[in-house]
Amino acid sequence: MKNELSIFSQRLYSLRKQYNYTQQKLAEISKVSRRSIQRYEKILAKDFKNTSVAISTANILLLAQTLDVSAEYLLFGEENMDIYMDTIKKELEDLSREEVIYYHKLSLTDKILAHLKLTDAFIDEIHNYWNKNTLRCYKPYVQDTIIRYCSNRKTK
Repeated sequence: MKNELSIFSQRLYSLRKQYNYTQQKLAEISKVSRRSIQRYEKILAKDFKNTSVAISTANILLLAQTLDVSAEYLLFGEENMDIYMDTIKKELEDLSREEVIYYHKLSLTDKILAHLKLTDAFIDEIHNYWNKNTLRCYKPYVQDTIIRYCSNRKTK
């Protein structure tokens, strides 16, 4: 049956098992009903697009937050996250010295950044690029600026 599950169902099931959660435990932590989780895990790939199971955006966000992944990863997988991070990397590298300073001074918004895959390697890449080409700064400054940039970024 595992081969018949949709990608979404496979990820949800796999992540739940990684955390050693039962459906009931995941429901309690995420505030998504056990019945919904059970239905989501049983969606067949062939029925995914035409499913009568309504997958609410709120439930996807709650599950993603509980399982410490982005909603995009839960629905679409790593590939789309990489595309997003490549876009962010390019945008950050294109910032001028003045723009870096501007974004660093901005306040954080209430925008959810669950899709931001902020790894040490990513921060190091931007840190090295900025130190060489844009602005000499410390790694915590870079990390903070990336978060503020993404928080205030207008979708292109």
